Amino acid sequence: MSSHEIIATNGAGSTSPLAVAGYATDRASRSVIHDLLDGSIGVSYIAPRPRSGTLTTVYDDRASAWAAYRMYGLSDTFTYLSADLPEIGMTFVLDGRLSIEQDEEKTDIWYVHIDFQETS
Repeated sequence: MSSHEIIATNGAGSTSPLAVAGYATDRASRSVIHDLLDGSIGVSYIAPRPRSGTLTTVYDDRASAWAAYRMYGLSDTFTYLSADLPEIGMTFVLDGRLSIEQDEEKTDIWYVHIDFQETS
C-alpha cells in the first residue's frame, strides 16, 4: 500500500494521492435536551454522528487528479487507508462539494477537495 490509498467499494477503481494537503472534520451532537416543567432540563443522550468534513488530496500529475475526481463523482462508498495518517482512515461517501484545482505556482500539482460523510 502506498502512503495514501482511496478505494471505491463497488470495484470502480482506486487512487493513491501523493499526499493529504488538508483535512478538517467535526462530529455533530444528536443528544436531545428537554425543558422540564420545574425549570430544569432532561437530556436524552445519543452518540454523535460519524465524522464529516473536507479531505484535500494532492496529485503530481493531471491525469491522476482527473481520474480521482471522476471516481469520487460515482454513486459509491469509498475507503480511505493511510500508513502516514491512520487516525483519519475511514469509509465515507461524497456529501457536498467535489472540486479540483491546479496549483497556481507549481502547475504540475493538482488538488482534489472532497466534502465527506463517514459511514461507519
